[in-house]
Amino acid sequence: MDTMEIFYALFSGLPRCGPGSNTSTRKAFSLLPPLPPNPKVLDIGCGPGMQTLELARLAGGTVTGVDNHAPYLEELRRRADLAGLSGKIETVRADMTALPFPEESFDLVWSEGALYIMGFEKALSEMRRFLKPGGCLAASELVWLTASPSPGARDFIETEYPAARDIAANCALFEKAGYEILGRFTLPEEDWWTHYYDPVSVRLDRFEREHAGVEEAQALFAAVRREIAVFRSDPESYGYAFFVARKR
Repeated sequence: MDTMEIFYALFSGLPRCGPGSNTSTRKAFSLLPPLPPNPKVLDIGCGPGMQTLELARLAGGTVTGVDNHAPYLEELRRRADLAGLSGKIETVRADMTALPFPEESFDLVWSEGALYIMGFEKALSEMRRFLKPGGCLAASELVWLTASPSPGARDFIETEYPAARDIAANCALFEKAGYEILGRFTLPEEDWWTHYYDPVSVRLDRFEREHAGVEEAQALFAAVRREIAVFRSDPESYGYAFFVARKR
């Protein structure tokens, strides 16, 4: 098992692959204007799809979940079946940089913590192409919450995600890309723990034992533990912000 396989195994079956919650998904959805009947929704980087299921409940139309990791999509389909939502959810395996959809084909594009993969600024322009006139984009992104972060937080974020900006700078990116900001909020600290860091931490103990002596795997586990420790020590320097915007 190579490092990427171990990485996917570590996060496989977890509620989420990043910070968030159904409460925050609902809060972001509440900032949207009324959607048309039977809206078409696109969830980019859906992972195992906790938010995809919630979107299907909220939107009342069809939600297309896109991810490049097939087991995540299989998990989403399984969860949709159990929730009685399989008729409202479609899955597509694709890279977000090469989405196989016509332009202006969705009423709402959604992405929780995934657009950084493409580069947030580039992703805003790219996702706009898939929105119908007046369609909306809702996305969460890692942001600086203070101009004076702790040295530990600054070192970690500048190493792992040097493109991080503050909320105002991200709002400016939306405006530049042709959107009108409808609302935004910062995810609560609980969103990092309940469905993400807490279950990952429990699993790390087992994975470290199972892969004892595998240098690459242990380096991966140490990096995840460091990420958790940095946020635990300073949750006020950085976090995730949810932005909701409408295509101009």
